[in-house]
Amino acid sequence: MNENQKIYDDNFVKSLFDRMSKTYGITNYISSFGFTERWRKKCVKGINWTDDIKVGYDLMSGMGESWHLILKESNTKIIGLDISSEMNTKARLNLTRHKKWQVEILEQNVLNSDIKSESGDFIISTFGLKTFSMDKQKTLAKEMSRILRTGGQISLIEISESENTLLKIPYMFYLKYIIPTIGRIFMGNSSDYNMIGVYCQHFKNCHQFKSFLEEEGLHVRVTKHFFGCATGIVGYK
Repeated sequence: MNENQKIYDDNFVKSLFDRMSKTYGITNYISSFGFTERWRKKCVKGINWTDDIKVGYDLMSGMGESWHLILKESNTKIIGLDISSEMNTKARLNLTRHKKWQVEILEQNVLNSDIKSESGDFIISTFGLKTFSMDKQKTLAKEMSRILRTGGQISLIEISESENTLLKIPYMFYLKYIIPTIGRIFMGNSSDYNMIGVYCQHFKNCHQFKSFLEEEGLHVRVTKHFFGCATGIVGYK
């Protein structure tokens, strides 16, 4: 397995986020100047929250950072799924402070889960796409199509390599060097946070994943945020 393949290995990704879980929330918020929270809000707003939405999925759900935003919009049941044991532990601790939330957590690989077909009224995913290789993105698109019911909605967001030439170089410098420095301050480990820039540089943006979703029959479009420093996908099956 070469280095580029290794970073997409399931065990590598799981171990990475298990380690980062200790400081991921605060490091992510500080290093992004709050932009990640704003982008999560935009992602959640990408769903048309009608009364017939009863249950949906937050894939690569991390510590459940999007759940309070979803539950402000809808009295829905959320099923969060993440491969990282430590991220899920943090998410469960978060739930102890919000006992009225209808949230279930699954610790599974999203590419090989036991989620029932056509069981979701919506799928949300924030900042998880970049950790999938191109081949795995194709499988992920198939799984998302399988999980969504006909008419079900999808909204995703991911940090991206800006297409703005003047912004691209300083933004990637920030992702690859400044964020790891912040990570070292809080975690004593800059190499793990360096992976954010590495994944982003390989991922580019959401345009390719949009085409994979379209191949699975979904009707989707790409959204851009802050000159393309984040891109998203919204649409329906």
